[in-house]
Parts: sequence; C-alpha cells; structure tokens
Amino acid sequence: MLLLSASSQLQGAVGRVSAAAAVELLVGQSWDEAAARWDDIAAVMIDAAAMANSEVEAGIAGWRGPIVVVGLASDSALMWREAERLGADRVAILPDSAPWLANYLSCLRNPASGAGVVGIVGGCGGAGASTLATLIAAGAVKRGVRTLLIDGDPWGGGLCGASSAEEVPGLHWPELLRASGAINPDQLAASLPYFAGLAVLSWDAAARADKQDVPQNTQAPTAVGEVMRAARGAYGLVVVDLGRTPDAFRSLAWHCDGLVVVVPARPRSAAATLPVIAALPPKPVVAVVRGPLGEGLDADMLAAAVGLPLAGTMPRLRGATDWIESERWPDTIRRRPVRRLVGNVLGWMAGDEPSAAPAQKGELMNVAGRR
Repeated sequence: MLLLSASSQLQGAVGRVSAAAAVELLVGQSWDEAAARWDDIAAVMIDAAAMANSEVEAGIAGWRGPIVVVGLASDSALMWREAERLGADRVAILPDSAPWLANYLSCLRNPASGAGVVGIVGGCGGAGASTLATLIAAGAVKRGVRTLLIDGDPWGGGLCGASSAEEVPGLHWPELLRASGAINPDQLAASLPYFAGLAVLSWDAAARADKQDVPQNTQAPTAVGEVMRAARGAYGLVVVDLGRTPDAFRSLAWHCDGLVVVVPARPRSAAATLPVIAALPPKPVVAVVRGPLGEGLDADMLAAAVGLPLAGTMPRLRGATDWIESERWPDTIRRRPVRRLVGNVLGWMAGDEPSAAPAQKGELMNVAGRR
C-alpha cells in the first residue's frame, strides 16, 4: 500500500493500522518515490492536504486502482470535498475508521478470486441495455452460476418494478447506501430479493418517487464501493445495468471488469453511441448489436463503425416486458439466438476473444450516411 502524506501524525496513524492488518506500507510525498515498487502497490491512500501538490494530483489522474482519502477527524470536511472531487473509492477518518481500514487493507492483501463484474450500457436511449442485462444474468443462473443483477440507475424505469421485486422482502440501494462500515458478503447475499434463482439489487418505488431517498452526499462513492466489494465476494457473476448517467460512469463502471455497449441496428444510433463510449472508463469494451438489422447493414459493420469488437447480436424479443414481469426468464433464454448471445458475452468475460475487428478510418461515415 502507498500513503502519500507529509504529516508525521497521519503517517503514524496509518502505519499502526497497516501493522494491525499485516500489510506493508510505503510512505512518500510524490509518485516518484514509489516508482521502483509500483507493481507491488494494491491501493493508494492519500492525505487530502497533499492534493495541493500538483504532481500528486497529476499522478492520481493516471492511477486506475483503489484510492482511499485518509486523514484525521479535524480534517473531515476537507477529506469529503477532495473525495468527491477525485471520485475516490473510500474515505477513512482516523482514528474512528481504523478497524474498517485495517479490514479493507487486509482484504486487498489477501484478495479472493471474486466474481466477474460486467456492466451493460445503452449506446442511446431505448437501446435495450436492461433487457440484455437481465438476459445475461438469467443465462448465467441457468448455467449454475450464482448471479447478482444490479440496477445502476436511480432515475431509470427500474429493474425492481419490472420484475415485481417490490413484492419480495429484501434490501434495496437506499438501505445499503445508508449503511456504514464493511458489508459482509454472506449477509449481503442473504438480504437481497431473489427471482427464479437470480438476486436483484434495485431502487424501490418509494426511493424513485421521493428523490430525498436517493443519496446525493459525498459518502455515496464510498458506500457504492463497499457494496461492490461485498458483491464480488458473494457471487460468481455480477451484472450491472449501468444506465447512461455520468454518476454511473464515475462510480459503478469503474468497478466493472468489462463493459458491453448495446448498439441498435440503425446508422444514427451508431453515431449517437460514440460519445457514450468516449465517456466510459478505460476498461475492456465490446458491442452487442440489437436487431432487427436494416437493409444493407450487418452486425460486424455496425460494431466496426463504433470502433468496438462484436460480442454478438441481440434478437428482437416480442413482449419483453411481459416475460420479465412474469419471471419467465428460463423460457426466454432457451431460445437459440439468446443462448448464443449469452454464451458469447460470458465467454468474453472468461477471456475468449470477440469476433469483430476495430473500425477502420471512415467506416462510421460510410454507415452513418445510409438511411
């Protein structure tokens, strides 16, 4: 672990926590001081006061691992402001957060293999990302994989309502985001609603109706990170329906191992997808083209037009709302095109190469010029 701080008091406090967690701590005031051990660093802990150093801030912008803002209680207001600005994963106010921080560092030292986490995002509105997320999650359950489906958009239509989840006892996002401290993976799994063997973490109708229940404070990124850490420990696969909000891209998308962009098979939709792809974090990304395909178009062409490998084609599913609400996922995923698509995405997550090559210059213009 790396601590960036010039405060001897904070260095001592974090040092004691690291010793209790039996992890090695590197202490410095710049990124260069840790350059020789860069590959050994699992997380960066940063004193909020160190953000006044432009070199430190530039280094953080290029760091893709966990960031924990640490400090003493007297600096708590500054810590939360900097955590919000950085999009930090965690905030640890010492000494009160010492037990949590020790447990967190210990988990990083001895990580479990954990679940694969795949995020699904629509290239444009109505692309079918929620449908694809549900298909992948249900397909994984059919294969015997313990799976969690997460609704990542508090302002969207909601996976919870679509699957009648509100009638089943279990926790939703608002309760989990108000929790403090570490979340036990087994307790998380036991607290969520299940449908046809699939766990669902969604926003309930009350939270959507009363926007006061949707956390807007600076603690949300920390709580989201804790939920995702617990989800990795509890499940074999986590599927996140990301929505298309900057908040989701800054938080949940960073916790994904791979991202799938749903591109409707229309030239204008392909063009609209480009800004979405540009806003995603630097993760492996593939395209799924949603049919039906128009005359003169094919899936490889559309995937190439947005510069992504092709993971498969999503067939047009009639009555999708009905089969989600009635929990007829097993019936839907028996269809051969659906089985093929789910297998392609799960295979890609397992390390298989997708089929299509990146776009060549000018291909998008050629596709977008068609009607």
